[in-house]
Amino acid sequence: MKRVGMTGILLASTIAHGAPPTPVTLTLTPAQIAERAIPSVVLVKTAAGLGTGFVVGRDGRIATNVHVIGGASEATVVLADGREFKDVEVMATDDSHDLIVLRIGAKNLIPLTLGDSSKVRPGERVVAIGHPLGLGNTVSDGLVSAVREVTPLLTVLQISAPISPGSSGGPLFNDRGEVIGISTLIVTQGQNLNFGMPINQLKPMLASTKGTPLAALKPRGGHRRQVPNHDLSLLAGCSGDKLQAIAASIEDAIHIGAPLYNEGNIEACYRIYSATALDVEKKVAGCQGPKQALLEGVKRADGLASWDDKAWAMRDAFDGVLDVIARRVAVAPPSTNAALPAPPPRNVPSHPVSLLEGCSVDSIKHIGGGIGDAIEVGAPLYNAGNLEACYRIYEGAINEITRKVPGCNAPKKALAAGLREAANRSSWADKAWALRDAFDGILDVIGRRLPRN
Repeated sequence: MKRVGMTGILLASTIAHGAPPTPVTLTLTPAQIAERAIPSVVLVKTAAGLGTGFVVGRDGRIATNVHVIGGASEATVVLADGREFKDVEVMATDDSHDLIVLRIGAKNLIPLTLGDSSKVRPGERVVAIGHPLGLGNTVSDGLVSAVREVTPLLTVLQISAPISPGSSGGPLFNDRGEVIGISTLIVTQGQNLNFGMPINQLKPMLASTKGTPLAALKPRGGHRRQVPNHDLSLLAGCSGDKLQAIAASIEDAIHIGAPLYNEGNIEACYRIYSATALDVEKKVAGCQGPKQALLEGVKRADGLASWDDKAWAMRDAFDGVLDVIARRVAVAPPSTNAALPAPPPRNVPSHPVSLLEGCSVDSIKHIGGGIGDAIEVGAPLYNAGNLEACYRIYEGAINEITRKVPGCNAPKKALAAGLREAANRSSWADKAWALRDAFDGILDVIGRRLPRN
């Protein structure tokens, strides 16, 4: 086996690891997850389009995205067995996290098992199920690329599993078949960036016992969304702290204003939204792009007649600014003129084959496959200038191997040594290289060991 080398940039691994890793105890393949989950995944249809949802209660409760419903007065929920339900009520909404819980007139449904999204780490496997363009259940798998804090009030999961139009609102599973997120949006910026809302944001919404007819939540003016699609250049000159302050102010306003709107107090909702936009303009120094975008929302609202239209004009302005901030946080592109830092001297450990004594072939393949997957996701991030993200992917892969591979302590200790070395280095680039050295040392000894079996 040839050792993977890197000169100047990290390259994706080209090492052949043989057959796909055999799952360890308690883990499921994507096919097994799909077989269990698909009976609980639903199609959501409105006049505006299609989306996905999934069963969260035996009493007919369905979780999906708010934007899948999109202010519709009518919706049809189609179960996996083909039954259709048009009498849909709303149990709870969380506009700031794009989550809604519906209820249909079906009993004894099979709810999916909800996991704990606070334990999700970069590098963990994820499986997405959805209805892209209404084409039936589609399954895709990948990794959690990052857990991103967009604002103190908004954290999202960035995943490598593709999410297509129509799959919004679908469940994201860990390798134990637990739902750890809800597919939420796609951002295309030279590449597809797929996101999910952590499932822990949904759990408090399941306590609601009183439903509201879907038509009652329709914007009374029949508003059609006009969310601006801002270029990232809008954020030129804005520091991360200022962007967080703007996003947090908007999220706070939505948390207060959206429930007032849903209760029928539309003027109060608008007053909160417009006051927030003006407050941001006064209190945030510099960062003219997003402030101007919010003021444009106020100007547009001033020209509208009804409180309903005014409130939606401000909400459109809010969502446009939140979207471009989320893209900036997710992509974090380096300057086009910026060069990657020079790599430190390589220090790839040369392990004896005895390092793998006591390790089963399945465990060895699991370790090699986990490392290979991490390199496949992390190396392109490094090459794009997102050095910290690369390191976090590598770190997450090591933590997952430590947790999930039984026994096989020597290679796990070798990877832990890589983590200790990374902790002693100051830059994200050097930290990423420390873990890549540890990875290549393990891959080398695996390559020497496996041909003998």
